[in-house]
Amino acid sequence: MDVSFEVRHKDLLGRVGRLRVGEKTVETPAFVPVINPVSQVIPAREMKELFGCGIVITNAYVLYRRLRQEALEKGVHRLIDFDGVVMTDSGGYQVLQYGDVEASPVDIALFEEGIGSDIAVPLDKPTGLVRRGRAEKTVEETLANVRATMRVLGPNPRCAWVAPVQGGVYRDLIELCIDEYRTMGFSLYCLGSPTPLMTSYNYKPLAGMITTARLRLGVGPVLHLFGAGHPMLFSLVVALGCDLFDSASYALFALEDRYLVADGTFRLEQLSALPCSCRVCSSTTARELREMPEQERFRVLALHNLSVCFEELSLVRQAVWEGRLFELLEKRARSHPALYEAFRHVCDDERLAEALTRQTPISKRRGLFVYDRLSMRRPEVRRALASLESFKLDADGCDVAVLLNYRATAVRNHSRLLEKVAELVESEDFELLTYGTPYGLVPFSLVNVFPHSQTTFPPSLVRDLEPQLVSEIIRRLKQARFKKIVILDWGRDVYPGFVRGLAAALRQELEAEVVVLRRR
Repeated sequence: MDVSFEVRHKDLLGRVGRLRVGEKTVETPAFVPVINPVSQVIPAREMKELFGCGIVITNAYVLYRRLRQEALEKGVHRLIDFDGVVMTDSGGYQVLQYGDVEASPVDIALFEEGIGSDIAVPLDKPTGLVRRGRAEKTVEETLANVRATMRVLGPNPRCAWVAPVQGGVYRDLIELCIDEYRTMGFSLYCLGSPTPLMTSYNYKPLAGMITTARLRLGVGPVLHLFGAGHPMLFSLVVALGCDLFDSASYALFALEDRYLVADGTFRLEQLSALPCSCRVCSSTTARELREMPEQERFRVLALHNLSVCFEELSLVRQAVWEGRLFELLEKRARSHPALYEAFRHVCDDERLAEALTRQTPISKRRGLFVYDRLSMRRPEVRRALASLESFKLDADGCDVAVLLNYRATAVRNHSRLLEKVAELVESEDFELLTYGTPYGLVPFSLVNVFPHSQTTFPPSLVRDLEPQLVSEIIRRLKQARFKKIVILDWGRDVYPGFVRGLAAALRQELEAEVVVLRRR
């Protein structure tokens, strides 16, 4: 089956795109609900009608064992009553849970072809959380299964086949898996074995797994993540490069009377009110929900949980489109300490940071919100700081550097501003630099270049960064060898005492004359 992928917008390693599978198109990133083929608590057709769901995943092994003949006669689309993209898993989850399945990889593959799956996963051997030796064995078995499957299917299979990447937390095994699949010509990949990490809130190694897979794959291929259970994870997995992610959490949580919100989970007995305005929550109360018959409550809760998942997906897509995915990621990182730890790991990974910077657009539809030191690790800030470092301050053309509060540049007429500065310093021969932002010294010629004047930040951030900002200002002015430094103390100070402290530090460290002038 023909598969193509068009990237329309991107931010960090996330992208909004269109995945075309045969004649069907799916908007990405896509949340892929798991459909129980035997008992659908929310029918797939209803998901499409209510939420615009264009892709679902169901278990081919369950169909093979329980509804084999009916599935072959009707096809999987008619069987589950869904005309969108149907992806089928091959029984890997059952292997992870029970150790084995009662079918060969080739049997399952031929069955998936026979029932008309749009996207199919070969039978793999999930790694899970195991020791190194066992992990190596699962990778060997998975690769052998996939080779045997693709050999039987030949060069023109009916389904779009996905390469199942195993290796667990062992990054070199993930890379080995991907390298082997490259020789087989796959364009779709799925990363397995995250479920044990998610259920134990062990998000840091999960982020490492996704990062390893995406960096090894490069930015081209589509990457699916199995079992991305909670909506608070969506921004993280998209930011790291996942285009598709499936989950049965909407139903599994409902079965346990657990109520999803974007940044956490409540048990029904913990709710005094329903903090949501979806069709379920706007038509009932927490008490009424608790008192519903069990099966009705299961369905209603599942419907609410699905609504939360699709709403969060829309937020993630919007954040990519606006170029504010990092900011959404920052918010969601505060949902749970384990997620915050994963976020810090992402910010500190230098190899990942280079990839994020390469893929993040140079300009954005909206400005940046920068909150703290972690915000300073975002790609736009890194790029801006690197650009400033490469911008040479040269005193050969003039002896005077004028330092101006960044707030003073927020005027329409910059020509008039320059005239006022020249009048005050009694010279037209000077290098004008701005101070007071987390970027340190910014040449006036770059003030309107994204993201300098498009960054909103609290003064407390500059206070927190003051030692390194002042040190960097001193270093750059020293290199330029200006003979005179004029600090224009115009308007409100960055925060009380900033200019006084900056002037004192410059006088102590520089040989140049340092003068502070206030507006006359």
